[in-house]
Amino acid sequence: MNTKSKTERRRGTPRAWVARGLRLPLIIASIAACSFAHAEVQKSTSTPTRQVSSKKMGLSINVRPGGWGNVSKESIETVLYSVADTLMSQLPSKLSVPIIVSHSNGAPVALYDRGPGGEYLVNLHASGENWHLYVYEFAHELCHILSNYEENVGADTTKYNQWFEETLCETASLYALQNLATTWEQSPPAPRWTHEARKLRRFYDHLLAEGHRQLPAHTPLHAWLHEHEHRLRQDPYQRKENEVMAKLLLPLFQENPQNWESLHYLNLDPTDARNTLRDYLRNWYENAPIEHKQFVRNVLALFLLEDVAPNNLASTRQTTVVAELARDTAR
Repeated sequence: MNTKSKTERRRGTPRAWVARGLRLPLIIASIAACSFAHAEVQKSTSTPTRQVSSKKMGLSINVRPGGWGNVSKESIETVLYSVADTLMSQLPSKLSVPIIVSHSNGAPVALYDRGPGGEYLVNLHASGENWHLYVYEFAHELCHILSNYEENVGADTTKYNQWFEETLCETASLYALQNLATTWEQSPPAPRWTHEARKLRRFYDHLLAEGHRQLPAHTPLHAWLHEHEHRLRQDPYQRKENEVMAKLLLPLFQENPQNWESLHYLNLDPTDARNTLRDYLRNWYENAPIEHKQFVRNVLALFLLEDVAPNNLASTRQTTVVAELARDTAR
């Protein structure tokens, strides 16, 4: 276990996050108060992830009491395990240690520091019965853990490609909200959670419809990224930019939920913290096993970096389609 103290990953963002966290429950409450005759939201056509139990696989999530409001730690753990179920079809060996979850008045964060037994330490800002926020926040932080966020950090926490990881973790939040909305409608962990499914879906639809998540008109993704990448490399917490790309990545995971397993092979190369995006994604492709290489190719195609990975005839058609979608996104 690395005992060296490291800086938290959300430097400079707690105030903005708290303001957003306070605003979002009001948005959900106002939507829920509308007449159902005028507030029917189209349901996603995607199907929920095949049923798995991260708890039975050996994942341990321990919620520490205090700060959550009038809700039990057992209820919070139920929701957090449900989030883990949506993102995991197998348990990575690194999660043989528990995840300890505490409440914080600051921003949600997966700490670089570990517990005395090597436990992952996660702080969430959600409280009360705002279950949509527990889902949104924990999916993001669990994604960091699955993406090997703590690798190659050392005393200097600068990671020039961390913005891509932040984008993936925003994608995970969107995916978990949508997936659990469907899952809880059909097979909730307990009957009471059926009523929460509608709130999760409306929160997901609200986030996806936010204007800043759209590429500017007539701007291809690769051109947009060329304009913003330098700033993202200097400060990965450019949330509006992260959220633009997260919306574009989301369909790749909706098509095949097992693509989340590919995150286990990110950030493994010692040079990844300082690499160019091209080399960073090349290392991801090379580290990924054969069953995940096509998915990484599709991500590369979104950024028009298909030449990074060698192609074959079997995968050329699918990758070409993704690349064409990337070029046509802003048309």
